[in-house]
Amino acid sequence: MLKRVLSYFLFLICCPLVAQVDDAAAVAQRYLETHYNELELTVTDVQNYVLSSQTSSKHNGLTHVYLQQVHANIPVHNAILNLNIKEDGSLLSLGNRFVSDLANKVNTTSPSLGARDAVLRMMNHFNLPNADALGNGTEKEPGQWVFAPEGLALESINVSLRYQSLATGEVRLAWNVDFYQLDAQHWWQARVDTQTGQLIGRNDQVVHCEFDHPHYHEKNGIVEIAMGNEALSFLTTNGDDPAYRVFPLFIESPNHGNRELLVDPADPVASPFGWHDVNAQEGAEYTITRGNNVHAYHDILGINQSSGDEPDGGDSLCFDFPLCFTPPLPYTQLDAATTNLFYWNNLTHDLWYYYGFDEGSGNFQENNYGNGGDGGDYVRAEALDGSGTNNANFATPPDGSRPRMQMYLWGGNLQRPLRVTSPNGQTRQYDFARANFGGELPDDGNLAGELVL
Repeated sequence: MLKRVLSYFLFLICCPLVAQVDDAAAVAQRYLETHYNELELTVTDVQNYVLSSQTSSKHNGLTHVYLQQVHANIPVHNAILNLNIKEDGSLLSLGNRFVSDLANKVNTTSPSLGARDAVLRMMNHFNLPNADALGNGTEKEPGQWVFAPEGLALESINVSLRYQSLATGEVRLAWNVDFYQLDAQHWWQARVDTQTGQLIGRNDQVVHCEFDHPHYHEKNGIVEIAMGNEALSFLTTNGDDPAYRVFPLFIESPNHGNRELLVDPADPVASPFGWHDVNAQEGAEYTITRGNNVHAYHDILGINQSSGDEPDGGDSLCFDFPLCFTPPLPYTQLDAATTNLFYWNNLTHDLWYYYGFDEGSGNFQENNYGNGGDGGDYVRAEALDGSGTNNANFATPPDGSRPRMQMYLWGGNLQRPLRVTSPNGQTRQYDFARANFGGELPDDGNLAGELVL
């Protein structure tokens, strides 16, 4: 979820280069001009790129330079060359995903298929409904179109020209279709060949956890956790210090410990104006579970937006709500669940900030406080999302676009009884959980056989 791709890193003996770290882009250019043979690239390859981004890590002083390979000013999908440069201007490491001899591998620079037709081809490929509702779109600039999402997608449908490298070695011109499905289960970046109309590449910006199995999707009960009810605390805070009753860091689950009332847990460096600020001035703009890093709300109806009833901590920002693990249903305890989700999103934001996931590196914030990067991309965290069960997903588009986290309710009895009746006629029963491999088990539990090692 850190908005980065895996790279093949070539570690080099650090060699001094005549440059300062603040001129890191020039360091990168000179290195390519003198080492392109070692990278198995041509002179033309290392002359055709754009600076995608440049950022520095505060904790180690490295400057990270990302170069995007282009041909005829059209980017090549995932063709990134990144260099990590030390404070003295020497190169620590690099990762190279440029396409070698690109100019002789591309098939064309002019599309035969229009952008609208590319969207229709993509929708047909994924069997998406309402294709007739697609309008004519607007060309923002040559090779870039935007289509209205109404009735089709959750966000505007952006289409742009991009090259796709194939396993055959050919590089084909394609329309990249950015499409966020209405059910929020997939946020596609799909490449449609501009000559054949075929889908030749795709990646999903929604990452799904895969814990369950098909028959566990049935809403057939709630997992009961063997622990007593927590007493409701009426503790209030002093002054303007916010407080949250949550499962704190190092408490893995409700089975591993109890909630605590944490007072003012926001980190002063990562979140200098607290967790409820958006205008970079003292004082909270929100008294609900919303702020600069995250807007947490329940989505039990699966509508992908807030119903307007987030937990409210009042002027004292005290989010102290009861939580019970026996009936009634968890939908009656939305405030406690949403507060916990708000806390954990902010906690991870603040923690990862110290490891380099800051504004310049594309983290999630509404206001970047003048620290670089693109703002307007706080996390939309949806508690007890009604569009699924026993799972979770996280959609992370490029910097400046709002991500969405969907946290589902875990239901059903995930453990099954195993009864052993022999040897010696002794009967013992064990609880077991299914593995993530192997065949399906019958839902009625009537499966008998000889137990072998």
